Amino acid sequence: MEDLAARLTGLPDREIAALLLARPDLLSPPSPSFTALAARAAGRTSTDLALAQLDAAAIAVAEGLIGLTGQADPVSADDLAALLADRLSLPLGTVADRLSQLSRLALTISNRPAPGLAEALAPDVSAWPPPVESLTGPNPDSLTVIAPATIAAESAQRAEEAVRLVTALLREWLREPGPLLRTGGVGVRPLARTAEALGLAPAQAATIIEIAAAANLLGLDDDGAAWLPAAPALDWLSHDDAPPLPERWAGLATAWASSARTPWLVGSRGEDGALRAVLGDAAEAPWARSLRRRVLALLAALPDGASATPGFVRAALTAARPRRPIPEGAITAILAEAELLGVTGAGALSGAGRALAEYERAGAEADTAPLAALEDALAADLPEPVPMLLVQSDLTAIVPGRPVAPLAALLERSAVVESRGGALTLRFTPDSVRGALDAGLSAEEILDALGAYSPAPLPGALETLVEDAARRHGAIRVRPVASILRVPDPATAAGLLAESRLAGLGLDEVAPGILTATASAGRVLRELRATGLAPAPEDEHGRLVIDGIAGAGARGRDGAPEPTRPGQSVPSRRRVPTSRELAVMVGRMRAGQEALTAAGPAVAVNDPVHALAVLRQGQASRSLLRLRLAGPDGEVQERRVRVRAVEPGRVRLADVVRETELTVAVHRIVSVEPLSRG
Repeated sequence: MEDLAARLTGLPDREIAALLLARPDLLSPPSPSFTALAARAAGRTSTDLALAQLDAAAIAVAEGLIGLTGQADPVSADDLAALLADRLSLPLGTVADRLSQLSRLALTISNRPAPGLAEALAPDVSAWPPPVESLTGPNPDSLTVIAPATIAAESAQRAEEAVRLVTALLREWLREPGPLLRTGGVGVRPLARTAEALGLAPAQAATIIEIAAAANLLGLDDDGAAWLPAAPALDWLSHDDAPPLPERWAGLATAWASSARTPWLVGSRGEDGALRAVLGDAAEAPWARSLRRRVLALLAALPDGASATPGFVRAALTAARPRRPIPEGAITAILAEAELLGVTGAGALSGAGRALAEYERAGAEADTAPLAALEDALAADLPEPVPMLLVQSDLTAIVPGRPVAPLAALLERSAVVESRGGALTLRFTPDSVRGALDAGLSAEEILDALGAYSPAPLPGALETLVEDAARRHGAIRVRPVASILRVPDPATAAGLLAESRLAGLGLDEVAPGILTATASAGRVLRELRATGLAPAPEDEHGRLVIDGIAGAGARGRDGAPEPTRPGQSVPSRRRVPTSRELAVMVGRMRAGQEALTAAGPAVAVNDPVHALAVLRQGQASRSLLRLRLAGPDGEVQERRVRVRAVEPGRVRLADVVRETELTVAVHRIVSVEPLSRG
């Protein structure tokens, strides 16, 4: 320990500052001296954190140094590097670079292991040297290379679909929010209902929900009982004022890259045996944020067009950080999320994905220029939109390309998408047309809007479908109280009460034409529509609700909740001290070291960090220490001891005079000083 403290004392201030930045756990709380800094740096926790930064080659070099301890030292550092390079079958420059890295991290002193390194690594001599393949990682030349046009086409389509799915989620939860479980999160049934509405598997729906929450698009209602679209989401739901597609995608992509959520674990059981729920605390994992960024950085470092497989990514990341284990299934899940968002296309990083990786590498600062770069990159890959709709007499339609924004919004409300790709294939049905009617459009407005994009007159079958749906629309109105149904036709009301499929709604007639339901308004609407009816929602004043926005729980735009982040609060990044703050910190350590040297070997309890440093130093050197302790009665006892172990808050000692062992709380130590070596 003395050697490490002496080396740190002899370093220039700028190198001490660089060490603190490289090992940020040593920054807080600040060490009062270099002796204290050496004690902390040699501790097991700090050493493990430093080793977690090293790649497999650096770990192998460190293990080689430990194996050479006690043998005759090489003539020079160059000879040592050459010896290790030969045994590890690595280039000399690689080994020299890793030796320098170990020294900068204070894990070695003059190419010898620093205190704590051997204990933390505990190398298996029989397994050294490791296979060279495990040190260099997989060769990217083995990966399939995808054509740029294919990557751009697939990623752009995925990005557009991701934005559409988030918008559909917001509309669905505006109609019927996601109720909060007592244990937190949204349960299995609401997740299944949402997945069905989005046309996704529950696992993919969980991913879309978590991304929307990470992008500040979801919040809790006033009672904290349900998740629903937050105030920023209402812009997404505006047909006229919605932000452009690239802007919305950039918000989703950056939120995903910095998210600590693990939606792929939804439905699995946590350590307590409870099921993990979407938007629940148990789906939060701080390592997920770091892993997403590492995956992004790796993909950005590959040759253009290289399609990375989960096995390749895992092997490469393991070689880069062998002491940072990757949970099973996490790589596959993160790559699937990247594909779902359009960050990758056919497994290769897209232009927008590369801009996202650069954004994250630059620190995702508040400057708008990097975010604009993301938007521009996606916009460059999006095909030119077409303002054309070809409607067939069988009520199918084709958009020969990517529809312009107004046409896309119209079709989203009035048609069912049957296939996406180079062209968009749709079908008009009574249910799909009802979506446009719910949005406040009349039959005439729907037909006029569709006709504006059709090069030929609309088929009569479509006109009949729209006009018939408009006649039936609103014959039953659902008011969100708990709930109330207004049914002017007595026969229809009687039919609802007798319908066995609606028994779960708790329907009851309270007056002619007025039914109540114990189920929510959203559920009532959904189940009535499942029986072939066409109910329409209304607000508390009896006005039709347009697309769910006006009746958002009687909140409207001004009453929408503020965004809420699910899970526990995990800081995104540790604050990096300024150069001035680092200079002050190093100056105080240097002054503290000088004061410690001038004060002599005794260390007072009012400086417990120094006391612990001397205790750890005594344990490492097996030195005899004079220890003064405050007894239960307040009197000070003096003991001559050797240190067995330094543990959190206490130290185990051997009293060499009384030949006994004792465990002492650190706060009882008055002073400690070394006597001699044993």
